[in-house]
Amino acid sequence: VDIDKGTGQVKVRRFVGVDDCGTVINPMIVEGQIHGGLTEGFAIAFMQEIAYDENGNCLSSNFTEYLVPTAVETPRWELDRTVTPSPHHPIGAKGVGESANVGSPAAFVNAVVDALSHLGVRHIDMPITPWKIWKILRDHGITE
Repeated sequence: VDIDKGTGQVKVRRFVGVDDCGTVINPMIVEGQIHGGLTEGFAIAFMQEIAYDENGNCLSSNFTEYLVPTAVETPRWELDRTVTPSPHHPIGAKGVGESANVGSPAAFVNAVVDALSHLGVRHIDMPITPWKIWKILRDHGITE
C-alpha cells in the first residue's frame, strides 16, 4: 500500500490472490466471484461502517453514509488458482463466492499497519478511513 501523507488516503499498490474452489466449472464465473469478494473485502477494510448514535439509531441507513466501491476505487486484482478437488462433491467442486472476502480485509488492514509500524502502530480499527490515517500521521508530526 501507499499512504498519502497529506490526506491519509491509502492506495492499494498490489493485491495477489490465490484461490482453490476445487474443480472449476466456469472460469469466468469463478473469476467474477473472486473479484466481487475482493472488492467487498476492500470495502469492509476501507469504507463500510454501520454507525449508531447514542440512542441506538442507525446513522448509516443509505448509500450516502454506507459506501460501496466503484471501479474508480477498486484496485486491480492479480489472481491465480490451485485446484484441489473436493472429495464431498461428485465432480470435485467447492464454493468460491465468499472465500475472497473472508481473508482480504485482514490482508488490507495488516498491510496498512505494516506500512505504519515504524511509528509504533500495531492496530487500526476498520474501516481504515483517510481521517484515521491522517490523525495517526498528524500525531507523529508527519502530515504535509
